[in-house]
Parts: sequence; C-alpha cells; structure tokens
Amino acid sequence: MSRFLTTLLLLLLLAGCDKPGHDANVAGGHNHTEGEEHDHSGDDEHVDRSQHLIHFNDTDELYLQYETLVARRDSIFLAHFTDLSDYTPIPDGFITIKLSGGGLPDETFSGKRPVRAGIHIEVALPQHAGERQLTLQLHSPAMATTHELGTVTVYPSYEASKNVAPPVTPANAIYLEKEAQWQAGFMIQRPTVNTQQQLTLPATAIDTNHDEHFIYLMQGAEFFERRQVTTEGQHHGEVVITQGVTLDDRIVVLGARTLFTGDEAAALKSESTPEDGHSHKH
Repeated sequence: MSRFLTTLLLLLLLAGCDKPGHDANVAGGHNHTEGEEHDHSGDDEHVDRSQHLIHFNDTDELYLQYETLVARRDSIFLAHFTDLSDYTPIPDGFITIKLSGGGLPDETFSGKRPVRAGIHIEVALPQHAGERQLTLQLHSPAMATTHELGTVTVYPSYEASKNVAPPVTPANAIYLEKEAQWQAGFMIQRPTVNTQQQLTLPATAIDTNHDEHFIYLMQGAEFFERRQVTTEGQHHGEVVITQGVTLDDRIVVLGARTLFTGDEAAALKSESTPEDGHSHKH
C-alpha cells in the first residue's frame, strides 16, 4: 500500500471514520448516482498515482496530496496547513476545493472540520473531464487563506488516468513527515541579503562537522537534502554563505538535528560544540 493511502487510513481511523460533512449546496454533493464510482477495490492498489505538491503564500504553507482526478469518481484530498510565522499547524476551520475554467461549470467541495490540527481530508467528485484550474481555500478563525494551484487534468476515465507517472522521491533525500516537523519545532526560511548584497542565514541553520559546514535544504514538503556550504564570517547571529545556496532555497533554520543520521549525530556530539539552538528530538 502506498504511503499516501496508509496515511489516509491512519487519519480516518483516528477520526473514527467520521468524514467531514458536506454543504448541501456543494456542486455534485456526495450522493452517488448511476455511473458514479466510489469503490476503488479493483484499482492497481500498489501503484501510487496520487499527486503531491507544496505551495507557499505570504502567510502559510500548503502541502497537498490528492488522488488523480477522474470524472464522476471520488478523489481524496489530504491537506496540511502550516503557519509560516512560527511553523505550526493552523488549527480548526474547513477547506474548500474548487475546480474552474476550461469552458466548464465551476465545481466546489467543502468539509466542516480538520481531522486534527492543521490536517484536512476532503473528497472531490468532479463531474466534468478536462483541463481545470485548482484552487484550495482554508477558512479558519486563525486565518483565511487561498492557494491558486494552477492547471490540473480531470481524466474522462480511470483507464485514461493510468498514464500519470507515480510521484518521484528525490534522490538521496531525508524523509520526515510534516507532523514530525511540527513536533520538532522546525523553522524554515529563505536566505536574506545583507547590505553588502551577500546571502546570509541564521547561525542556527549551520551545522559544523570537522570544519565542514552543512545546511538542510527543503526538497519537497517532506524531503530534505543535506548540503555542504561555504561560509564567510558571522555578524549578529547571521552567517554569510558564499557557496551552496540560492535566494530561492528554503532552509531549515531550527530543528534540523531531527534529520541527522546516527553517524552524523555521533560526530556532532564528539565535536563538543556549544548548543546552537536546534531542537534535538527523535
């Protein structure tokens, strides 16, 4: 079973299989009429064709996984929302999924509550095949946010959707699920530019091992790359990075020790360096 489906199963069990309710005016609703499919038991169960994406706006991060869209067939959406001000899950609220454009009627699907803080599961049942614009909104007492996610394909049949390539795991990446990042006290940010037009990162983002300096670079919502960087001095807690990062990179600046392998953790301990502010949870 794929990681996506395993995660969904665990969350649904946690929620007591009590799916969020649907608005009475949701397009398509969730009543299955003749020709609409719900039972996926005949699918290729061991092939994960779910779609995975991460999207940022000014206030929050959305990590979205959803089953490839097929007309008149359920697609489960699993959404994680993170408040970028402190990298914690956004509590409460409900999500709305919207499919629009392509010369077809708009379709919306809304749930009533998260299965747990920051995590929402919703089911979309699109009625129309074609190229559509996907929008996902969160309506929460803490925050109202919209993510315009671009063009997606709603396939006319399950057979047609089988041409979608399965998700690719980044090479040599370190995996850490989003909930574990929240629990580890992660903070993730881009490099900043100082008055000399140099890229800088907080000193807490830099790990030193035998005079070599490393950072942890986000390579997707739940994958990270350990990368060596070249540094040039430190001023007021900020380290100048001369090689190894770009302005668009997103770097773990707190909590990176959660990503250490056993060998890396042992090597760091032997360095007898002062605590740099990273959390050290496993």
